[in-house]
Amino acid sequence: MKLLPGKTSRRLAIWPSSIRYKWMLLLFLFSLTPLLAMGFISFSISKSTINQKATEYSEQLLKQTADNIDTRLGIYKDMMMQVVNNNEIVSMLRTLDRADSTQYDLDSLSLTTKLSTIIAINQDFQSISFLSETHYIKGIYRWSDRSAGIVSPFLQTLEDGSHFRWFPTRLGAYVDSLNTQNVHVFSLAKQIYKMSDDSPVGIIAVLDIREDVLKEIVSKVTKRSSDLQSFIIDEQGRIVSYPDNGFLGKNVRDVLGEQGSAQLLQATGETYGFPLTHAGQHWIVGAKKLHTNGWTVVNVISESMLYKDSNRMLQIIIVIALICIGFSIVTALFLTNSISKPILRMIRLMRQVMSGDLSVRFQAKRRNDEFDILGENFNYMVSRLDELLKAVYEEQNEKRVAELKALQAQINPHFLYNTLDIIKWTALLQKANNAAEMVSLLSRLLRISLGKGEETVTVEEEIEHVQCYLGIQKFRFNFDIQTYFDIDDRVRRYKTPKLILQPIVENAILHAFTDRESGGDIHIRCSLEPEGCLRFVVADNGRGMDAVLVKSLQAPPKGATADKMGGIGLANVDERIKLICGKPYGLDIESAIGAGTSIGIRLPAIE
Repeated sequence: MKLLPGKTSRRLAIWPSSIRYKWMLLLFLFSLTPLLAMGFISFSISKSTINQKATEYSEQLLKQTADNIDTRLGIYKDMMMQVVNNNEIVSMLRTLDRADSTQYDLDSLSLTTKLSTIIAINQDFQSISFLSETHYIKGIYRWSDRSAGIVSPFLQTLEDGSHFRWFPTRLGAYVDSLNTQNVHVFSLAKQIYKMSDDSPVGIIAVLDIREDVLKEIVSKVTKRSSDLQSFIIDEQGRIVSYPDNGFLGKNVRDVLGEQGSAQLLQATGETYGFPLTHAGQHWIVGAKKLHTNGWTVVNVISESMLYKDSNRMLQIIIVIALICIGFSIVTALFLTNSISKPILRMIRLMRQVMSGDLSVRFQAKRRNDEFDILGENFNYMVSRLDELLKAVYEEQNEKRVAELKALQAQINPHFLYNTLDIIKWTALLQKANNAAEMVSLLSRLLRISLGKGEETVTVEEEIEHVQCYLGIQKFRFNFDIQTYFDIDDRVRRYKTPKLILQPIVENAILHAFTDRESGGDIHIRCSLEPEGCLRFVVADNGRGMDAVLVKSLQAPPKGATADKMGGIGLANVDERIKLICGKPYGLDIESAIGAGTSIGIRLPAIE
């Protein structure tokens, strides 16, 4: 069965290489596919297991860290209760607050001594101070900055009744009689009530606690994992505790970006986690809210560190795959050479046969395999082909002699042209000018029609052929039809199938003007269309045709005669154009009764 050209080209596009590379490709697939599949499955399982273990480990650390911090914050609340429930301290504060309303800063040695006795056992506290609407009362260490901007947020604790209020980390400056200290602290504040009737006294106690204690609690839990980073934020997203002091007091978006900050602050659960991509890195974020004050402990693990073991496994798989590829190449070369060498030898012999050498023969290796059988058949085919070619050569010699004799009997076109030329000059000498001109026109028409045996002529030659035809017709019928030519100079040297205009002009002369004796016009135009196509238009102002006749001219019914269709028929011209130029090209007819006929010819623009 003969393959179509399109199918052959598609098959070659799929397998463009030789059989050697096809065998090598197959060996690669069979050797590497199981390895890659096992490697991918192992990598996926290990990555999933590591992710699960890391999530569980992070949750345990979060729970342990949150419990430790809750415990420590509970101790601070208990310590604050010891201060605000001490009758002596409350009495001293009430006395100091009423003592001198004109002085804002108040100090009492007895109060300082009493407070030192209570909180001396806990080194986490940096200072304790007392605030009212009118006074700042020093407890232990005095605030260096006691402006309204610093004090007013703490005075809002008066609106909380008996509840505690926690304040995020700030850099506090403390002074005493000897020196000044700058320490990062977070604060616990509570309003003081009378012990006798539980009525508020209008004073709040502010306990400043060193931020280092939170950092120490977090580091004790997370120091076993260098890949884990933990910090604490408050309800508004401000950072309370962070390994780098430069981030203390800033918003968590400075660490995790807008997306991470939004997910942390919008979460409603007590413990939650989510993946995060920020600053070109991938993170796994876990968070747990504290029961004591609603702050949140955040753990951040880098995925690159988390999956470093699985990535190492992937590198091992790649190394093994490269080793297998090398082994497959060596094996494939050995196997394919044993198959491809006989085939290549056979190809070389076939090329010699194609070049005309029919004396070549395939030398079998006596392995009694398929290649030996193929070689024997090849040898038989070449021998048989040699015999057939010799027989054909002898037959061709005999046919050549017969053809030479037949050619000698044919009329030479040059003899025909010369004879017509002699008739023309004879008619001129005898004063038969019309006969001479008709012979001249006929000679030119035959020259263009016969040409050099080619199917195409130039546009200029095709127009000349129509002009010769019209000249002869005027002598034959003496008709009064005006013919106009409008030819674009650019297209005169373009190629066109020959004898396509004459049948159309003939139809116009024979059929368009049968009902009139004068006033007939035929316009022949040729131009280059914008899309790069060549277009002829033959238009007349004759009687026109109805739609049924137009359709019959374009596709004549079976059995229609030449006279019936007017000359050779427009359908034949259209079919010849399509055969020479292709399906997109051909004729189109526009006509209406009484409005004339316009026949267009669309051709490719070939210079």
